Amino acid sequence: MLDREPRIYRLKGTVGNCGTNNSDDVKAIQKMIIGAGYAFSTGRTLSVNGVCSSQTREAIIWYQRLLRLSPTGLIHPTDSFFIQALENAYSQRRGPKHLSGSLRVSEGQMTFDAEGLDYITAVVPFRQQHYSSFSRILHWPSTFSSGVTLGRGYDMGNRTSGEIFSTLRQAGIEEYKAVICSKASYLKGRQAEEFVKVHGYLIGEITHSQQIKLFEMVYREKINYAKGVYSRNSRRVVNPRAWYQVDEKIR
Repeated sequence: MLDREPRIYRLKGTVGNCGTNNSDDVKAIQKMIIGAGYAFSTGRTLSVNGVCSSQTREAIIWYQRLLRLSPTGLIHPTDSFFIQALENAYSQRRGPKHLSGSLRVSEGQMTFDAEGLDYITAVVPFRQQHYSSFSRILHWPSTFSSGVTLGRGYDMGNRTSGEIFSTLRQAGIEEYKAVICSKASYLKGRQAEEFVKVHGYLIGEITHSQQIKLFEMVYREKINYAKGVYSRNSRRVVNPRAWYQVDEKIR
């Protein structure tokens, strides 16, 4: 099954501060904001009434700041970045998105398999929120040395904001998701846990292909590091084996 992105809602006009505030548009934005977990993240409430109240404008500004957009409190019909982020979070709350896909990688399969589970390997009936090893969402491995993690072992606890953004984009992950994840830079322990709780729905599920690309990029990092360690230490050994001759399990 191919990974397909849903159609993004198109506003008829602007919504927010000094906007045209068409009632249907305002209701759509209010519904997305509520569905994206606004009340859970902020403790604030919002009604779906089609009226662009101060509470609605405040919620728009909150999400604009979260997504590193200018906090104008105004959404334009061309702001697909903002709308896509809200729609994705809203859709994730309604159930699983990518139910099938590849779980095979070019190398490091044992490591990949050990780093998490998927719907494909889960016992039916599956409930994501009760399945802590599900890997294609933001998660925290519940150890204080661990950071916010995405996919099979991409831990952001020791990475810079720029590195996180660049790596996720190279793996094909949407820009707004990379922007949000970049804020998890150097977070560990309870800070990482709280980040996952607040931002998890906005990230939602990454696809199987994105997970594979991300893992393979990180795995190459680990291999290059291991090669360097082996090279330095093998100098003390007479007639050491070449790296490719070392047993894969040891590598």
